[in-house]
Order: sequence, then structure tokens, then C-alpha cells
Amino acid sequence: MSELDQFFAEISEEIAKDVNKKSLLQDFEHRFDLSIIPYQLEINTWVSVSPDKLHEVFRDTSSFEGDLERNLASFNQELTALECKSSQKERLSNKFIEDSIYILLANRYFWVLSTAYTNEDSINIDLVTSGNKYGIIATPKEINTVLKLDEMNYQLYLLSLLKLIDTIVDYTTTTVINQSIGHSNTPSANYTIGLINSQLVSKIQNGFSLLDLKNDLLRKKYDSLKYSCQRLNKIVYDLSLRNLITTTAELH
Repeated sequence: MSELDQFFAEISEEIAKDVNKKSLLQDFEHRFDLSIIPYQLEINTWVSVSPDKLHEVFRDTSSFEGDLERNLASFNQELTALECKSSQKERLSNKFIEDSIYILLANRYFWVLSTAYTNEDSINIDLVTSGNKYGIIATPKEINTVLKLDEMNYQLYLLSLLKLIDTIVDYTTTTVINQSIGHSNTPSANYTIGLINSQLVSKIQNGFSLLDLKNDLLRKKYDSLKYSCQRLNKIVYDLSLRNLITTTAELH
């Protein structure tokens, strides 16, 4: 074999190694995705439950916190042992953390909402935890405590929060449509979800407007947040015109 042939043979071998590593990383990422499907399916189920029935769901729903922390720790430990570039490890680790944060945020949102719908005259919700009363949005500190992270990546938290906004908009739309079927002009406390979520997303949008977003992905997602806020405002406007919102709501 000539020196040139040897040279290309070595290149071919290195390319084969890279392809094999890429395949291993894809399989590893796929295993993580499979591990969180049960949580995502649970969240998808909650989206179809009306606000006044959520308390029945959470009566039999155990917390995701312990399982998620152990799942994340297990995959991150396995990731540390993989032979791959540090940038590849960072990408996967960030994905695992972001997905886990989103699940915790969604769990907190629906759980607090379920406890708030006990009074049909007025619904009061804390935005963030105060004392022994949990807020509807889990803070970075709370998330960090649950997942036992060395430090909180705030960009991942914000990306997860924006993903939660998408779920909130879907939940609002689904609730209004389901409530309207067969009861098109009948007022209901369930319609107040539009008012609650409109206020919630508006407050989050105001918070984002204070940030200097240097992350390109965050800036693009922030644009979608503005659209989500507009959609919710239109829903509330339509419900108000039809006098369907009879229960007051306050976020503080």
C-alpha cells in the first residue's frame, strides 16, 4: 500500500468512527426522549381537562419531581462516560435539562390551577411562590432545587418557559372550544381560563421585555410570545362580548 493509500485509509477509518459516534449519540438521545414520553402524555391529557375538573385529576396524580430528577441524573451520568466532543455533550445535556424543566413547569401550572378552581365567584392565583403558597410559575430556584443542578442555566429556563406558553395557549383554546360545545351562550367559570392565561402571559411578556436577549433562538421565540399574547387577548375579547366570563380572576 502506498503512502497516499495509507493516508486515505486512515481518513476513511476516522470518518467511520465519527459516523459510529453520531449513531450512538442519536440512539442515546432517542432513549432519553422515550424516557420522558409518559410525562408528556400526561400533560397532553391535562390539556383536554376543563379547569373545574383538574382537581379530580390531581387527586390521583403523583408528583413528577423525584422521578424526573433521577431520570436526568442517570442520563447525565451516562453522558459523562460517552466518548464524544464536549460540544456534543453540552448540546445533549442542555436538551435533557430543558425538557425536564418544561415538564416541571407544566406540572406546576396545572397543579396550581387545579387548586385555584374551588371558588366560582373569584379565582386568585399567586404568580410565584410566597411562603407556603405555591406560585403557578415555578421559579429557577425551585427548579434548580428539584433537579439538583450544579447551577441554573437561565437561557434553558426561559426556553422552557416559552414552551409552557405554547401549552397554555393550546389549553385556553381547547377549554373554550370544549365548553362552547352544547353551551355556546351559557356563562361558565371555565371561560375564566382565558382571562387568567391572558394576564399570566402578559406578565411574562412584560418580564421578557426587560431582558437583553442575546441568544438568537430566544429572540425568535420571544416573537412568538407576542403572537401568543395577542391570541389570548382576542379570546378574552370575544368571550367578554358574549358575556361569558362571569368569574373574576386575579394574579398577584
